[in-house]
Amino acid sequence: MDTLLLKTFLEVSRTRNFGRASENLCVSASTVSARIRQLEDHLGLSLFTRQHHRIGLTPAGERMERHARFILGAWERAFEDTALSERHKRRLVVAGVASLWDIFLQDWLSGIYRDFPTLGLRAEESTPLRVVEKLEQGMIDVGFMYEPPRIQNVAVQEVASVSLSLVSSREGLSVDAAIGEGYVRVEWGTTFASLHESHFPQRLLARGRVNSGRLALNLILQCGGAAYLPQDIVKPLLDEQRLFIVDEAPPIEMKAYAAYGLHGEHHKLVADLLKRLS
Repeated sequence: MDTLLLKTFLEVSRTRNFGRASENLCVSASTVSARIRQLEDHLGLSLFTRQHHRIGLTPAGERMERHARFILGAWERAFEDTALSERHKRRLVVAGVASLWDIFLQDWLSGIYRDFPTLGLRAEESTPLRVVEKLEQGMIDVGFMYEPPRIQNVAVQEVASVSLSLVSSREGLSVDAAIGEGYVRVEWGTTFASLHESHFPQRLLARGRVNSGRLALNLILQCGGAAYLPQDIVKPLLDEQRLFIVDEAPPIEMKAYAAYGLHGEHHKLVADLLKRLS
C-alpha cells in the first residue's frame, strides 16, 4: 500500500477538512479526495462521514487511525535503520513529556549528541499517552514521563525528582487567592492530581486547564495568574521578580521515570546512557 494514502488519511483525520489537508500536503483537494477513495476501496470500508461539509471518522476510521500511525512509524523507522550512513552506526529514538525536556532532558540529549558522534538521534516531545503507546509499539527506544507505565517486557527506572511550587504573577497572594480566580491547573498526572486534591479539597474549578507546564507558564506571564510549576523552570523568573512563590503553599514532589524495552537492540546502550542522569 502506498504510504501517501496513509499520510493523507491521517492529515484529513487531523484537520477534519479536505481543503486544509490539501493545503498542508501541497496537493489539490481533488488529489486528497482521490487518495481517500482509493484507500477506502482497498479496505472496502468508509473511513469518513461527510454531512453538510462536516467530516468525521467512522468507527472503521477510528480503528484505522491507530493502525495508520503505527504503520507509518514502523516504516519510517525501518527506512532510517536501513539507510543509516557509515558514520552513524546506531540510532536512538527518545520521547518525553514537554516539561521534562525543559527540566533535564535537553541537557542530557545535548551531552549525548556531543559525546557520541556515531550515534544517530531522533527526539520528540509527546503526551504521556503517546509515549506509552509508542513504547508498546516499539516505535521509541526510551520514553520519559511522570507516571511509571505498566507494560510487559519494559524496564522502568526512576531518573529524577521534580519539585513543583505554586507561583504567581502577583506578590503576596494567599494560598486561597492563588488557587482561586486566575489559577491555571496543569495536568501533571495521577500522582499530582491525588496530592493536589488532598491539599485543596474545596478549591474552585480552575478556569484554565492545560497539559503542559510551558503553556501554563506563558499564560500566567502574559495574562496573570498562578500555577504549580517546576522550581528549576521558574527560578530565573523568581530571581527577576516576574513570578513569586506563594507563601505557605505546599510543594508537590513528583518523580520522573525512564522506560525502555528489556529485550530491545538498544537495551544496554539506553541503560548506560541513563547513568549520565545520576
